[in-house]
Amino acid sequence: MPGEPGDVFVDNWAYLKAELNWLDRVLMMAVARQRKDGKDVDRIAQSRADRATSHWWKGLISLEGNIAYDEHRKPTPSGGTTKQNYQQQLDTRIQATHQKGIVLGLPSLCDRLGLTVFEKNLVLMSLAPEVNRRYARIYRYLQGDEGTSKTDLPTVDLVLRLLCRNDQEWRSARSRLMSNSPLVQLDLLKILPRQEDTLLNYPLKLNDSLVDFLLAEQPSVETLTNLLQPSVPSVASLSCLTYTHSQVEWSTLVLPAPLLDALQFLGQSTQHPFKLGNLWGLEQSDPPPGQIALLVGAAGTGKSMAAEAIATALQVSLATVDLAGIDPMDYANVLQDIATQAPTVLLVKSAQVWLRRSTQLPDAAIHQFLTQRREYGITLLSVPFQASVKLHWQRQINPILLFPNPDRDARLSLWKQAFPPDIELATDIDWTSLANQLKLTGGQIAAIAHTAVLFLATSGESTLGMHHLLSALQKHGYSLKVQPKPPSKSRRSTQKRRSDRRRTSSS
Repeated sequence: MPGEPGDVFVDNWAYLKAELNWLDRVLMMAVARQRKDGKDVDRIAQSRADRATSHWWKGLISLEGNIAYDEHRKPTPSGGTTKQNYQQQLDTRIQATHQKGIVLGLPSLCDRLGLTVFEKNLVLMSLAPEVNRRYARIYRYLQGDEGTSKTDLPTVDLVLRLLCRNDQEWRSARSRLMSNSPLVQLDLLKILPRQEDTLLNYPLKLNDSLVDFLLAEQPSVETLTNLLQPSVPSVASLSCLTYTHSQVEWSTLVLPAPLLDALQFLGQSTQHPFKLGNLWGLEQSDPPPGQIALLVGAAGTGKSMAAEAIATALQVSLATVDLAGIDPMDYANVLQDIATQAPTVLLVKSAQVWLRRSTQLPDAAIHQFLTQRREYGITLLSVPFQASVKLHWQRQINPILLFPNPDRDARLSLWKQAFPPDIELATDIDWTSLANQLKLTGGQIAAIAHTAVLFLATSGESTLGMHHLLSALQKHGYSLKVQPKPPSKSRRSTQKRRSDRRRTSSS
């Protein structure tokens, strides 16, 4: 088990040990399965030629009544509850660790690149031989000892067989890996071709710099940023600021009342310049002073939606810049664009890139940026942790607004408003179980709802039901224990009449 839910990992290596323990169990299950299949082959094979062609005929001959498909994994139990619960507990510990300001290498990589569960586990499998060579020996055993398959690295075939539960997941994962996986696009994962061999036999190798980051005792956000920057095209040369025409009303935000009041006040400071100008003793022709706020919270807790709501209230477009994907060489261009365009509402994502203790932007430039933004508009600096901002800058920013993970009531509201209004929802959806059992952020809920809608679209049905949501949850690595609903009043009446008749007959 990954530990008690809510326990934090003391460091990156404590987290890696938990992940490698999970991988050990997966590999031991695969080894046991392969040994059993080997004994079955030896029992049936009549010659060396039979053994050599066993990988072909095993797919056609039923051994003890079981077709030997996907020979290295046992079938997933119904519902997959054990694995799903384990992953949920692990995610809870990761979130608790992040809230303590401790950086974990692999989760940080997944968050930055939006990796799927398959890609995350693929990275783990590729990393394991860099930790201990016994993983290489296990991989060689599972991949067979025929010719070109001898390698210390996992092959495309092995990761697909171990990490995919059915044909659909196999096809989806292979397509993602071969076409649009950011791991491959950013050259963080190399698929090593072999002359005159099939793609399934190609080994997978992580970038050496990525290995160093993932195995660091104290991985840092700046190291990850620097790791990604050489392969990330500079957005500053194209458009430093992205403008979004927002349509987010205050009523759609599911946030604590004090936080919502503070956000609305930020909007009012610009929305009613003359009234506030009189209160502050300013001339009516003078604009109100600019507002700078620090928005602190994990991904998906509503920081971007809050910025959109402020822009909607002011009837202006929201200007956004994400510093995580900008080359330090372009910082001057970003600052120049902000100063020139002077957006009314500016959202700076990953603001810790500029405001942390170690940054490539000089303090003088940051001071000038903050001074300029205090003269006009609203500037929202978004960071995951308050501790990631240098104390010197925290003292110059007011207010500092904390976006908590949603509680049970907030999650219930988020689930009920996560679907487009034109989607018909079935009455069998168990909103209470969704809110009680799954401690998700608003962003995670929105992503699961989106997947459920996709399942509905491909099913040919007209109403989104609980089965669509359960499939979406499983796709995102979660499980749900659904309580059976009590029979309806009419059904209870029928059951009572039948019971009364049985008692009368027995009398």
